[in-house]
Amino acid sequence: WALFLIVIANVACYLPALANSGRWSISRQSLSHERLLMYQLAHANLPHITGNMLTLLAVGSEVSGALGCNQLLLLALYLACGWAGGFAAALLSDARTVGASGSVSGVIVALSVLRPTSAVHILGDVNASNPLLLLL
Repeated sequence: WALFLIVIANVACYLPALANSGRWSISRQSLSHERLLMYQLAHANLPHITGNMLTLLAVGSEVSGALGCNQLLLLALYLACGWAGGFAAALLSDARTVGASGSVSGVIVALSVLRPTSAVHILGDVNASNPLLLLL
């Protein structure tokens, strides 16, 4: 249920965040816990949200299985990785950042640790023999 909750939250927030990206983005000047959550639900465009959510569904289901289907742990992992990714982006860049890429990247890294030899297939077109190859 955690993966579907995450996808539904991202889709529900897509248009409101797109209409007011300044309120949803993270930057050094707007760094706060609230923004570190909100920026994870905002995306720059349709390919951005589509890519993030499809990758999350493909990789997240494997991570969920590796965690013994502990959905709260998966949700905590996703949010913590997004928080860390946003914090790093805000500190290391002057640009405003939006999107779940930090969260999804964290889930990919978790899969590479939990199941390092796991192959990942996304829509039959993208195949990675190791989860970390998805980050390239």
